[in-house]
Amino acid sequence: DPVTDEGCYPMVPWAGRIGAGHVAWRGDTYVLPVAGDGNALHGLGKDTTWEHVGGGAFRVALGRPWPVEGEATVVYEPRDHGLRITLTWHSDTNDDDLGCSVGIHPWFRRSLTRGGTLQETLSPITMVERGTDGLPTGKLVPPGPQPWDDCFTLGSPPVLEWPGALRLTLTSGADWWVVYSGPRDALCVEPQTAPPDVFVHPDLHPRGPWPREIVLDLAAEMLE
Repeated sequence: DPVTDEGCYPMVPWAGRIGAGHVAWRGDTYVLPVAGDGNALHGLGKDTTWEHVGGGAFRVALGRPWPVEGEATVVYEPRDHGLRITLTWHSDTNDDDLGCSVGIHPWFRRSLTRGGTLQETLSPITMVERGTDGLPTGKLVPPGPQPWDDCFTLGSPPVLEWPGALRLTLTSGADWWVVYSGPRDALCVEPQTAPPDVFVHPDLHPRGPWPREIVLDLAAEMLE
């Protein structure tokens, strides 16, 4: 899918997978569009045209098939030697008993036009266990070996380096990071406010309000 297999796109009002595309809320079951694996993938924002509202800011109204209507905004702010991306979800409906998750899904090429092949420095502490269906079981386990298509807590910000070309440091206040290392030519490192399929595993979300904003800072250092 060219929409999800390249670029850097916002995931809203959910990030990652939702099993079978089904969300239960207040006695009703809502059916979301599913991808080739039969699960809802990476929210509704990726498939929608966003309105440019000035500068690096964009917004979009989202609703059905999601249970509640709301508005997402994303702001791209160039910084000295880097970029800040801020994604926010807002709904006028009291949906704390439903929840939401937001995330940012960048794809990084393993090879640039100069320099060496991408080397990633990651510090996984725990991993969300996946079952044979590829969906989270709700348990946290020690990190397993690569290749990954998994959600982690990390001990320090991820660092991506193309020797002789570029070093990128990714910083976010998000508690969760999905790392997709399977493709031969790309790597995904995705901050999220909650793990995939969190709506059926509420124990993976701390008590209290659901985070509705995520910030990703990408700091670049040119290498010789």
